[in-house]
Amino acid sequence: MWPMTDLHCHMLCSVDDGARNVEQMQNMLDIAYNDGIRAICFTPHFKMHHFDSEEKIVAYNDSIKQSFSIISDYSANAYPDMKLFLGSEIMFHHDIYNSVKSGKCSKIGNSSYYLVEFMPSTPFFEIKNSLSNLARKGVRLILAHVERYEDLARNYKKLKDLKELGILLQVNASSIVRLKFGKSARFIKKLFKEALVDIIATDAHDDKDFSPLMSHAVQIISQKYGEGIAKKVSCINPTSILENKNIH
Repeated sequence: MWPMTDLHCHMLCSVDDGARNVEQMQNMLDIAYNDGIRAICFTPHFKMHHFDSEEKIVAYNDSIKQSFSIISDYSANAYPDMKLFLGSEIMFHHDIYNSVKSGKCSKIGNSSYYLVEFMPSTPFFEIKNSLSNLARKGVRLILAHVERYEDLARNYKKLKDLKELGILLQVNASSIVRLKFGKSARFIKKLFKEALVDIIATDAHDDKDFSPLMSHAVQIISQKYGEGIAKKVSCINPTSILENKNIH
C-alpha cells in the first residue's frame, strides 16, 4: 500500500481531549507508523469559548509547541522517514476570521488551508453561510468529519453547494470502518458514490478505541469504490494540501 497521510488527529499530549501523556502520544505515533502512515498533521482543538483571555491562548499554543517538540524528537529517532506537521481543528465562532488571520490558531502545516468544525446539530444554512463568508475572504477551508452533521446527513446533495464554494470535505476513517447500517452508513456511501469526499483522516484521540488507523478504511474504499479513489483521499489529496496545491 502507498504511504498514507493523516491531516486530522489529536495525538499531542496534555493540550486537549487527545493523548493524556507522553507515553500515550508516543504509542499513538507507533500505531500510525505501523499502519502505514508516513505524514501526520497534528490538529489540537481550538475552541475560543475555552479562553477568557489572550494570555490563556498564548499559554495553550506554547503547550502545543512543547508537545510537538517532544513528539518530533521521538519521531526523528524512531521513524526518520515520518513527516510531522502542526495545525488546528477550529471550532467555528463568530470571530473566527480574526482568529485565523492573527495566528491564534494554525493552518494545516505550511499550507493556506484551515480545518474547521461545527457542532453536530448546526443547521446546514448556518454551516453554508459561515463557510461561504470565510471563503469569500480568501480563506481556504476543510470541513472536518462531515458525516457528523445531522442536517447534512438528511440530504447529501446539500454538500454539493459547499463543494461549489471550494470547501474540501473530510471523513473519519473510523466512520467508514464502524458504520455498517443506518443513515450514517448510507450517507457515507452516497458521498463516495458522488465523489464528494476529498480526504479521510483518523481524528484519533487515544491508542485504544480511537487510535490513528487508516489502512482498514482504505481497504474498504478500494474494494467498494476503486483503488484510485482510495489513494486519492488517503494520499494524493492530503499530500497536495500539505504542499499547498489546489485539489481537483
